[in-house]
Amino acid sequence: MKQRINEFIDLFPAFHRLDAIQQILYMIYFHAVEESRETANQAEIETLFRLAGVAVPKNLGQKLGYLCGRGAKLLPPSKGEYELRREVKREIGEEVRSMRGEFAPVVVDDGGPFEFKERTFTDKKVAALLDELRRCYAMQCWNACGLLMRIIIERTADTVDPAVKAKSGLKDKLNKCREITALGKSVRESIEHLHSAKIIGDIAAHDSKILVDEPDINLALPHFRVLLKTVTTV
Repeated sequence: MKQRINEFIDLFPAFHRLDAIQQILYMIYFHAVEESRETANQAEIETLFRLAGVAVPKNLGQKLGYLCGRGAKLLPPSKGEYELRREVKREIGEEVRSMRGEFAPVVVDDGGPFEFKERTFTDKKVAALLDELRRCYAMQCWNACGLLMRIIIERTADTVDPAVKAKSGLKDKLNKCREITALGKSVRESIEHLHSAKIIGDIAAHDSKILVDEPDINLALPHFRVLLKTVTTV
């Protein structure tokens, strides 16, 4: 354990100069997460400090009490065992992963704007691009969102009718879609607004000065969703 605890605190170049409260939290994190012990008691915390060659904080018991109370970093102790609050464990975990050059995968909300529940896309590329689009939206990569939306719109439009696929360029494809009466009047009116999504994608791809931002993407979202909900051939 001595080697592991020293490798851990070496992630923090100035560990010896940290506030004692922060040192205690890191030690508990090491014991609870790195060593998979879940909790740590006072004797175990003192042992970790000694193994790391760091002075045990004065009045350790009082400091642990503070962290369980006003400090709000630890859960109330159970049988002398101390446990980090969930949000504290998450924050330290993110810090540790960052220092190690590791990054947790983006968690994408299943209820996000690019989720189409109970829908299977026969076009595997569209399905893959939608998955990437969800992640880009969660990471606020707005220019990437603009590009991906444009590609998905064009591939979806191509499945509406052979006459649409025969057109060259997304602008002409969308105009042709408006002539396909099988789509219904409201849907065809919505498709008219997808020209803005085309422009956003073009700006993201070709404009050297303008950057796409969240309002640009959200402006096209309702009509993007209508298209993918309506056209089930993609």
